Amino acid sequence: MSTKQLSRRNFLKLAAASSTGAVVGYLGPLSNIASAQDTVELTFGRHWEAAFRPRQAEYDEGFMERHPDIKINITYNTWADHNNVVPAWAAAGTLPDIIYVHGSRVVPWAHEGIIIDIHDIVTPDEEFDVDNMWEESLRLYRIDGRLHALPYDHGPLILGYNVDMFDAAGLDYPDEDWTMDDLRNAALELSNPDEFQWGWSGELDLGNGGSDFFLGAWGGRKMNDDETEMILDSPESREALNFWYSLIHEENAGPSATEAEGFGDNPWQNGRCGMAVVPTWETPSLRAFASFNWDVAPTPMGADGVRRTGAFGSGYGITPTSGQPDVAWRYLREYLSNEGMIFMWSLSGRGSPARPEALEVWFTSEPAPPNAHYYRDAMFDYAVTGRPYQTIAGAQVSDVLSREAELLRLGETTVDGAIAAIMEEGQAALDSVADDM
Repeated sequence: MSTKQLSRRNFLKLAAASSTGAVVGYLGPLSNIASAQDTVELTFGRHWEAAFRPRQAEYDEGFMERHPDIKINITYNTWADHNNVVPAWAAAGTLPDIIYVHGSRVVPWAHEGIIIDIHDIVTPDEEFDVDNMWEESLRLYRIDGRLHALPYDHGPLILGYNVDMFDAAGLDYPDEDWTMDDLRNAALELSNPDEFQWGWSGELDLGNGGSDFFLGAWGGRKMNDDETEMILDSPESREALNFWYSLIHEENAGPSATEAEGFGDNPWQNGRCGMAVVPTWETPSLRAFASFNWDVAPTPMGADGVRRTGAFGSGYGITPTSGQPDVAWRYLREYLSNEGMIFMWSLSGRGSPARPEALEVWFTSEPAPPNAHYYRDAMFDYAVTGRPYQTIAGAQVSDVLSREAELLRLGETTVDGAIAAIMEEGQAALDSVADDM
């Protein structure tokens, strides 16, 4: 089946296979890579949480049935540990064949020799059709125009809201005309801290995807396009951070750290907040655990009508010590095909598949909210891939940004203090690798 089209007949076949537990075949065998004659072991370094591992096992069982010469062996890390475990594997010479690669780690891991250049493996494979992936998603994996890994997902962050809470307050739902001032006014209207109810979730994020949601409506940015200079000290960024800090800590429209702890550090999912940032990859958890009706709306605009949010994703790469990149590609070309993404991420409701056609199928999945199409609008119209992702210092800069954003969220630093720390430490990290780029 062509990856350019997914007919209704084939979609129904795939959906039926998903519901019965069978895994359908995806791409045919490669014409330019012969199957191994003896059984080979293909090793993986992944980080799926326990709840998603049965889906992965279901896919892998089907793959091994189609490829009886391949045996799959997975090592699972936690998300918190994975980005540190992989470099340790590399230092010890124990890297698996295929590893999960967060978009922020592609450049440093390629520089450190943890993943290989796969451009000449991927691009000649016409049936795989890499051009059918979101261009915005591929941006993370290209270095000097050459692919070093491939995405499985890439998604924007937009506004989620508690339908029941809005109904109880008699408020109109967020829509395409909303500005950040509308968000603030609704958050204040919905908040009743004495009853452990807040209008805003308390989030304040400067990570790869989050920063453009929290800064973009004001025209704020944290670094320049070359990722050589921190620019968070602009009036626009300062205004944005003051907006969120005030909403949480001065206007009491978001839970404090102590209050959030009372709800498992997730008062939004526990139905105590009216609004939150909701990326697509959180929708299965909301579907499974939220006891309230919820939906999504576009990211609110700034006062000047500008709408902007962040997007980010993850993928997979092949390691230099694999010794069997041809076998690794036999797996990845099926796993990351249109049909593979539909099985793993669309029908499971897991997240934003990196192919537009697979995203369309996700809209019909059970975990998708009623207005899921707003994710598509964001991807096409106003989402940008969040920096840093093209500097060797990406991990260090991200650590500084995450630390200071968390301190702001907790009320343990000021906006001026956070900006000063990020400007100083972030710039030092960028400067330290300038000669290596």
